[in-house]
Amino acid sequence: MIRQRFRQAVRAGKLDFRFARDGVEAIEIIDENPEISLVITDINMPRMDGLTLLEQLFDRVDLTAKAIIVSAYGDLANIRAGMNRGAFDFVTKPIAFDDLERTIQRALDKGRMEQLAREAHARVLEVQKEFEWARRVQLGILPQPWPNDRPERFTPFMRSAREVGGDAYDFLLIDEHHVGFAVADVVGKGVAAAMVAAVTHALLRAVACDLLDPAVCLAKLNRLMAAHNPEMLYVTLLYCVLDRRTGVVRFASAGHPPPLRLDVDGAVHPVGARSGLPIGVEKEASWSSGSVWLKPGERLFLYTDGLTEAVNGADEFFGEDRLKACLAGLAQESSGDLIRALVADIDDFAGAGRQFDDMTCLMMDWQGFSGAGKRSGGLG
Repeated sequence: MIRQRFRQAVRAGKLDFRFARDGVEAIEIIDENPEISLVITDINMPRMDGLTLLEQLFDRVDLTAKAIIVSAYGDLANIRAGMNRGAFDFVTKPIAFDDLERTIQRALDKGRMEQLAREAHARVLEVQKEFEWARRVQLGILPQPWPNDRPERFTPFMRSAREVGGDAYDFLLIDEHHVGFAVADVVGKGVAAAMVAAVTHALLRAVACDLLDPAVCLAKLNRLMAAHNPEMLYVTLLYCVLDRRTGVVRFASAGHPPPLRLDVDGAVHPVGARSGLPIGVEKEASWSSGSVWLKPGERLFLYTDGLTEAVNGADEFFGEDRLKACLAGLAQESSGDLIRALVADIDDFAGAGRQFDDMTCLMMDWQGFSGAGKRSGGLG
């Protein structure tokens, strides 16, 4: 009767049936056919009844089937017993095939929905693993803390808007007399942006070892990035080179906000230089270098636009004016305390609003060698 009723679905390959005379045989069939997605069982059967079958059925971790009880025992106690053991529905004899067919279809649809949900959950877990891997990669490439016995000191801060971000910072010893440092911001979000940031970081280090002119360094970096940027994710970047002998910092900007100089009196001065295109836009693009002379005790503040573009509930940006005012008001603090207080001010300004962009900044304190301070180079 079952085969006759569902013959069209069977012929079309939509349904297939296995029949068992009791619960013991049913378990054997289920073990041999783990793809079974629906069990229809009576209650009163030899060797193993239907309620016992349900108990064993849902104890089997390799089975995700639904179950329908078909029985002449239609009293509430049996219905509750079946449902408590995980039955999807209960059909009483004599069977109305239209009702049975609808019940079977609902059970199969429910099972498919749950299977899709499980698969989606598995994909989410896999994505979370990828995010965690990307986060470890991103954190792993960041520079180690700078030794305190050197004439320059670096205080970084980075916070991603998502699990991973497209911001990066770096500082490195080029040679005995020159130190490079940079802040970068990939135009994009998520894992792709984080990977581009990692590639930018690695390539910048590679070219910085041979070049002291930041503009020439950016041009070489750009040619490498433009040739290996299938996602067309551009990078804004500010790269600086400090000459330890003089306190002069040369820098070049690829579409990035200019650095801010904090003098010993607490005044904040934007350091101007013409900003070129972001990295990766045009293969043969070029940049120009600017320079600033730092006196001992002065600091240079590099940042990404995630700080100035933090938004409050009234859709107002934190902005450059507030940033400079905060830096000036915190000028007597150590760089670590200053950055912590600045970030707290930005968070207070944004309130409960979501952070839409990554936030990164880097403070370079110039202590100066003994005898350093003789001016050399132009003031950009």
